Amino acid sequence: MADNETTDVALLALLRDETAVPAGDDARLTRCLKTARAYVDSAIGTAEVDETVKEDCILGCATDLYNARNARMGVMDIADSETQPFRISTDPLRSVWPKLKAAGVNTGGMVIA
Repeated sequence: MADNETTDVALLALLRDETAVPAGDDARLTRCLKTARAYVDSAIGTAEVDETVKEDCILGCATDLYNARNARMGVMDIADSETQPFRISTDPLRSVWPKLKAAGVNTGGMVIA
């Protein structure tokens, strides 16, 4: 259990860096990590995946979940007068599928019948 806690602390620091969130908002970041871990574990299923790849997938998914707050209904609206709103995928695992495929796990929307 202590190993998971260390990993969670390290992932939280990486997620904070990836999302450019300064100290604070830990509760939301932690929720995103917990949810991302559940999504990624479900996507991997019983396949064997290197822990480094799994953590990269969790981090990518958690980043997408955190940033989804700024993309309501799948539309990213940046507070910049020169950038038009644009549509993004609402799939929380959109960054995970190609990583798992590269790791040898055949999963994702194209595999599910």
